[in-house]
Amino acid sequence: GEDAAEEEDSYLLEEDDVPSATIATDTELISEAGGHLPVFLTEPVDSFVVKNKPATLHCKAAHALQIYFRCNDARADDSQQQDFVDPHTGTRIVDCELNVTRDHIEEYFGRDKFKCECIAWSGSGQIKSQPATVDVAYLKKQFESPPYSVSVEAGQSTELRCLPPVGVPPPRVYWLRNNVPVDTESDTLLVSSEGHLLVGQAKLSHQANYTCVAENIAAKRLSEPVSLTVYVKGGWSAWSAWSECHSRCAKGGQKRTRTCTNPAPMNGGQPCMGPSQQKMDCNIACPVVDGGWSRWSTWSVCGTDCTHTRRRSCDEPPPSHGGRPCQGRDISVANCTGGMCNTNRQMDVALYGGLTVACAVIGGLAFFLAKLLRRKGRDHSLYSMARNEIPTSRGSAVCVSEFQPEFFPDQDKKLSLQPDVTATSVPACYEYPFDPKLSMSRSLSEHHYDVPHLSIAPQPSPMSPTPSTSTQESCSDKQIHSDCENSVTSSYPSSDSTYNVASESVRLPKLETGNVAGAAVNTRGALLVLPDAGISMSVPEGAVPKPLREELYLAVLNEDRFRPRLPDGITQLSAVVTCGPSSATFNKPVILQFEHCAMLHPATWELSVWACDGLSVEDGTAIASSKDHQSITWSRVLTLGNETINTPLFTQLDHAEAFIVTEQLRGYVLAGQSCENVIATKRLRLALFASQAGQCCVRVYAVEDTKAATKAIVDRESQARGYLLDKPRTLLFQDNGESLCVSLEEVGNEWQSKSPTERQEISFRDVWNCQENTKHVTFGLDTAFGPTSSRSYKLQVSQGNSDTRQVFRIVYDGAKQLISSGSVTRPLREVTVVSSGHANNATTDSTTLRPFRFTRSLRKQLCQCLDPPNALGNDWRMLAQRLQVDRYINYFATKSSPTEHILDLWEAKHHEPTAVTDLLNHLRVMGRTDAATILEAQLGPWL
Repeated sequence: GEDAAEEEDSYLLEEDDVPSATIATDTELISEAGGHLPVFLTEPVDSFVVKNKPATLHCKAAHALQIYFRCNDARADDSQQQDFVDPHTGTRIVDCELNVTRDHIEEYFGRDKFKCECIAWSGSGQIKSQPATVDVAYLKKQFESPPYSVSVEAGQSTELRCLPPVGVPPPRVYWLRNNVPVDTESDTLLVSSEGHLLVGQAKLSHQANYTCVAENIAAKRLSEPVSLTVYVKGGWSAWSAWSECHSRCAKGGQKRTRTCTNPAPMNGGQPCMGPSQQKMDCNIACPVVDGGWSRWSTWSVCGTDCTHTRRRSCDEPPPSHGGRPCQGRDISVANCTGGMCNTNRQMDVALYGGLTVACAVIGGLAFFLAKLLRRKGRDHSLYSMARNEIPTSRGSAVCVSEFQPEFFPDQDKKLSLQPDVTATSVPACYEYPFDPKLSMSRSLSEHHYDVPHLSIAPQPSPMSPTPSTSTQESCSDKQIHSDCENSVTSSYPSSDSTYNVASESVRLPKLETGNVAGAAVNTRGALLVLPDAGISMSVPEGAVPKPLREELYLAVLNEDRFRPRLPDGITQLSAVVTCGPSSATFNKPVILQFEHCAMLHPATWELSVWACDGLSVEDGTAIASSKDHQSITWSRVLTLGNETINTPLFTQLDHAEAFIVTEQLRGYVLAGQSCENVIATKRLRLALFASQAGQCCVRVYAVEDTKAATKAIVDRESQARGYLLDKPRTLLFQDNGESLCVSLEEVGNEWQSKSPTERQEISFRDVWNCQENTKHVTFGLDTAFGPTSSRSYKLQVSQGNSDTRQVFRIVYDGAKQLISSGSVTRPLREVTVVSSGHANNATTDSTTLRPFRFTRSLRKQLCQCLDPPNALGNDWRMLAQRLQVDRYINYFATKSSPTEHILDLWEAKHHEPTAVTDLLNHLRVMGRTDAATILEAQLGPWL
């Protein structure tokens, strides 16, 4: 691994220190050689030409008369030879040296590398050494994959990736932290064999600037410094003790606090969530205090009744907290003359006389008021009634006076003067133009002064329809809100009037419900969805030019005549999807999304997109340019992996979905074939349906594993009153030429299969190059057996004799009249119609419109931030890589704003609520805190 690379890279640096053979070593080698053939004491080793310094090859042999170098089967004449005789052994030793320059290597045009070997010969023969390879050492400047800045939570693991530049010999990779070499033993950091820096558990001490260094004997390259940020999420400290109750007695409150310091948030870490303070009511029982009397006041002045008084109060202390009140009286009366009081009787006579006069005056006044009120009650003031004009059925107005209710004590008298409005027939629906200027003015200016009977509920009209009566037939075709089947409202509501939402409508084709969606789309964009088929078309904001409004539609075509007749070996992998009209023009592409059934193993598929310009939707039916289905022409418009900058569309594939970015609206389908010498695999959806009319038939469908294909067979079975026996399952089908085998085993004696055998096959060609959308086989079963019988059956589906198969269990219980399979159980006489979208007559169910996530200003700011390229590479190119839309990055490079197109495709791919949060995390990982700050400012910091 790395140690071997270090030895290989550094041997040239040590070649000057190669020790010459000692006498002991030479004697040992010579004695082993026997003195006949030459013996090599030093053989040439691999070497490199570094810049203009030649590579030097050394060779030393004993018992040789001459030695020389032979390079690439040609003798090198410019080698230098020296010989001497060992004085101890008398052995002749010859030393040879050869310098190989860059010119020697560049002038060699052989297939193999430049090689040299040493030849030593004597009178007894010659020998040759091991070959030594000589190459030019170099190290490119650009890193294959430079490192990028990373933010990681403390305690978590991460890595800084680094792929060094291409070089000969392969460079050694090590890291610098703040320009100091990283000590992998003391810093708990590891460097992988590929050169990546691995951080097992991030610590605050790991936060620094890191530089990747690649070095060999030719040069040393340093990457741009990147930062490793270790952030710490805030943690709460323990709660403090509860404070004392702020009230010494009765109800009060106390609190406790905690701080976000365990640990405190650092380096942009998330602050603590939750309250920092808690409050709690407290109630301290107060002591019971009984009331106590104050001291008596002084006696009052002696009165005319010969008494005087004194008082006291219960306030020393007052009773509190359930204490007993004071016992006794708070006033004391006593005689102040000692029983010798004389009362003045003249004062009593005056008092009685005054009372008599007062009673006479009050009685007269009461009589006068009663007589006046009685006279006033006979006159009816003009202000005591309200005058209402009630229109009659003949157009005239009837003036009705309603008297004050106090003069009609009986309810029947009050109602007898109400106008007769029950004779007028009111239509169920009204047709009137809507004026937004007058929509709310009347309710603000009307008054109900002098109308006493507004509270009386109106009498129901005998001719008015009941609430359960349908009024749709009497409604006009011009009604504002229409429930007609083929009406679709516009994509986005206008801000001018609430009625403008439904004022724009599009008459959609009368295809099967759930197979078509449409909308009138303006520059604000729209999202057309067929949820039952798993198909959608996203029209980004700004795609439709101002002030145009395009009437767009999206449809899935399930008729067999629309399937493309593909060449042998090419199989259809998706449903036939068409969008239009073809005359629509756009400022930027729309994104078409649909499912596919290819197993995307590496280097197994040669995928292609096929298009047809002759498909359209007219008069409620999907048609082609010619009535003859043979004239429907499909052409290959794109082969994935062979795109150029002039390719009219871009295709991005996920595990089970395909996204086509295009400005041309027409029919599309995804197809594919196996790569050379590779077997590709596609997914099939297996569905079992049963029929209960007459003979019980079990139909086994094998179609593409997509929602659209499943919906086609469900719609077909709903018309035949068939029902689903078990949940559809997936089977992998390989391009190996073997047929699809379906067998019904363990059939009971009472039910006999009417097929010639209990095994049926669908040929490989009928599956791989299928021309039908509902390919299936049928097993007919007879029900002539006892009503209490019960039987079990096993149906197996596999490709050829493969061990990979799907097994369905079919159980019939005659006593309970139940037929079941797997988890689904239904009565035998029950017929369940399974179809998508039939719950509502309007096709607008499949055109659910979703608002876009980004405002125009936010999108513009992100584009201005990420569009300009930079040296670190964390611009729109890294954004495409992080969002996994970089299959052909040059497509975005040709656009004026690559970020805008990347975000459009990302919005079409992701509808989940957490998508914006994921995008924010990607921007942080990229080290683009400026873009993340912009996104947080618009949508909030913690999404």
